[in-house]
Amino acid sequence: MFQIHPPLPTKNLWLAFLFGALFLLFPIAAALSNVVLLLILITWLVTLKGQGYGDIFKSTPVLWFLSALYFVVLLGVTFTSSEWKWTSLHLSKYARFFYAIVIIFLLTRREHIQKYAFNGFVMAMMITLSSTWLNIWFVLPWSESKVIGWGQSHHVFGDYITQNVMMAFFTVIATHKSFQSPNTSLRVFWGITALLAAISITHLSEGRTGYILLVAGLISYALTMAKGKWLIASLTGIVLAATVALSPSSILKSRFTQAFEEARNHEVDNMSSIGHRLYNYKITPQLIAEKPLFGHGTGAYHTEICRFVGKPDWCPIFSWHPHNQFLFLGADHGLIGIGLYVLLILSLYRTALKSQRLDAKVLLSALATILLIDSLINTPFWSSRESQFFAYLIGLLVSMSQQSPSPRNSIQA
Repeated sequence: MFQIHPPLPTKNLWLAFLFGALFLLFPIAAALSNVVLLLILITWLVTLKGQGYGDIFKSTPVLWFLSALYFVVLLGVTFTSSEWKWTSLHLSKYARFFYAIVIIFLLTRREHIQKYAFNGFVMAMMITLSSTWLNIWFVLPWSESKVIGWGQSHHVFGDYITQNVMMAFFTVIATHKSFQSPNTSLRVFWGITALLAAISITHLSEGRTGYILLVAGLISYALTMAKGKWLIASLTGIVLAATVALSPSSILKSRFTQAFEEARNHEVDNMSSIGHRLYNYKITPQLIAEKPLFGHGTGAYHTEICRFVGKPDWCPIFSWHPHNQFLFLGADHGLIGIGLYVLLILSLYRTALKSQRLDAKVLLSALATILLIDSLINTPFWSSRESQFFAYLIGLLVSMSQQSPSPRNSIQA
């Protein structure tokens, strides 16, 4: 099922262990993964000399924008109106940009270690998927949801939103493996896995975000893989399957019905899930307009937005984040922050499309699409688990994109 790797040179064994552990642990044991991350950062610091990192930086535009974004966050500390508790939290959250840089440096040109990292993530998602389905019949000790039965939300690690974000991407991985695996049994296995992963989002979770990202990720995959009549057939099939999936899913159907009602009544009820978002989308641009170029400084959103809410006691409700990564960066870092984030996403697409490796091309394109859509309705680099997912997978897939196509570079099982 998972690829057996040849023995690695001694100097790479440590990195292989660390990256395999990091990508296995961050979806299912975030605290332990932070310990592994610390070891990776220490390893990077003691191997800075003579590694050719300058050449990697010059040839990898994604690194330019990751670096620029974190520099803007650091610069914003010098003029922010925020309290230190907010500023320090932002420095910690957005350090994920820096972690992605380190991962790219360490994994580029080390294809065997990339495979350990990739397979670590696949194993973590298989554990998550199997646990989600077992939750229908058993209350698992490690599961966050403690209910059984069909028609319930069965998230396992973290919350259902972050699990579904990762599961949507894993569905794309399983779909790609189903099409590209070398024999029939593996194609069937990964096809069934992709179907179970998709159903875990549509029928075993109460979230809407995962459904939207699942459709977006599969459309991205079709656009990258198919051409001509096959592309039209693929897109039609995805739309029909997405439509059909709504009918038997009482959880999903009720959530979308509720969303439409909340959107229609958002003027009179801004405390609902959709009403809350639409109110944030209304007042945050007003805050950005005050200081449109550089913003109010790192962490300033949390206090400055309170000047725009309708009632003072609404401040704690609307000041955590605006449910939109572009607006969040705009409030703190102005149009410069928004522009750099847009350029980061565009550079992911550019890196994917220029890659000579099919697996890196399709998966990085899908990840960029999922990040783009998620950034319009959530703040993925503010959420702890989501930011780990996006930063680490960006690091892995960008480094994979640098490799030339060959059988030994394939991720296939």
